[in-house]
Amino acid sequence: MKFAKRRGLGDVITTLIILIASVVLAAGVIFFGGSLFQTNTENEAIQVSNTHIWVSPNGTSSVAGFVVQNTGGKAVSIQKITIRGISVPTGSWWYNNTQTIATAANAQKEIAYDGTLSTIEVTGAGPAETFTMATGPISLVQGQAMFIYLANPAGIKAIDSGLAFTMDVQAGKASAAVASVNVTTA
Repeated sequence: MKFAKRRGLGDVITTLIILIASVVLAAGVIFFGGSLFQTNTENEAIQVSNTHIWVSPNGTSSVAGFVVQNTGGKAVSIQKITIRGISVPTGSWWYNNTQTIATAANAQKEIAYDGTLSTIEVTGAGPAETFTMATGPISLVQGQAMFIYLANPAGIKAIDSGLAFTMDVQAGKASAAVASVNVTTA
């Protein structure tokens, strides 16, 4: 009996195919893992705390104050602040992001409003701090905290005293909403 000559892939070609397939699969795993790691380390996230809205005793003006911190992996710019769905114009924003003032310890302290926007006091942080009026979006580097006050936000007046409003702060892709901020008389 005569056996027919077998035809098929040779040992060398089979080894090359297995080697190339392994390299392609490994490259895919490395690419996927790298993109997953990059996404997690470069996310945008902010946290808003210590929120207040004060109305002057005569009811003619109001001020909102809060602390915002960049908790994400890259720098962000605060671009929009809304209270009760009404956008607060940038010219009404006052901020202090000085590293000696906007520390993690001071961000946990109670903030107060003394009647003027140029100097506002963070309770127990020392003398009144100087605040700067914003002229555009405000940048926050990774881990940085900032005190922000808003002059006459959303037309809040004395009639709103005792009510609670929603506040939303947007910084790039990050957004932080505070569901309930009470309006109190200063």
